[in-house]
Amino acid sequence: MSPTSIFNFKKTNNSFLLFNFPHSGRNYSNFIKHYSKLSLNDLRKSEDMYIDLLFDSEFLNINYLIAKFPRIFVDLNRSPLELDPSMWTGNFNSTIFYKSQKVISGIGVIPKVCFSGKNIYDNKLLFREARRRLLKYYFPYHRKIRALINDIKKIHDKVLVLDCHSMASEIVDSNVDVVLSNNKNQSANPMVTVILEKIFNSYGYKVSINNPFEGGFITKYYGRPTDKINVIQIEINKKLYLFEENFSLNTKNFYQLKNCFSDIINYINSGKTKI
Repeated sequence: MSPTSIFNFKKTNNSFLLFNFPHSGRNYSNFIKHYSKLSLNDLRKSEDMYIDLLFDSEFLNINYLIAKFPRIFVDLNRSPLELDPSMWTGNFNSTIFYKSQKVISGIGVIPKVCFSGKNIYDNKLLFREARRRLLKYYFPYHRKIRALINDIKKIHDKVLVLDCHSMASEIVDSNVDVVLSNNKNQSANPMVTVILEKIFNSYGYKVSINNPFEGGFITKYYGRPTDKINVIQIEINKKLYLFEENFSLNTKNFYQLKNCFSDIINYINSGKTKI
């Protein structure tokens, strides 16, 4: 399996911005055929639906990386050790697994349940399937993140990774449109978070900082602001751009959000932000 079959990416020497989309993959064909009996609608509720389409213009002066496979298959925003031993049969050493709160909730690196809490699998899977998913999907994607960060750093001596997600409106307060997460200022220069907040506010979006999310594995693992590698997780409330009941785009609101991100890109690329 070639890397190009599991992700899309764009690389430019003209920007230190890297947009990352680990949860917007929507190719479910093999997953449904071979693994899960759940409906496509059940599976897609876990997806950061269409968030990558906000950046689908080749004219945008950014680097980006987009997963093609769905989050419900492999969750790239988890540690590779966040595996639930109760899901597997065969030979494996469960002592190396990291039983985080996410794993306990059924949403480790290979999720056990979908967004609604339904079990994804009827039976245990052979552990070689977990190994296959990590080796063929998880690790190649993360190698590409590291390669892009290193290349950008060599050219610009700094990197700003915006790790983009969307959240179901039912899991956050009704007055929260955007959550910016920087691991309590440990993954990014707080000045960058302030700039993003101001631009979102200028469009009328209500922003929460590090609440209810402080940042996932990608934010915490890659963010090293002392080394000028800044990573901020952005969670967009799905109600801003999507009719959640049928997964269709709210076109007017979608393009407003797209314009907001264009302003963010232009401001960061202008060089006004010193990080």
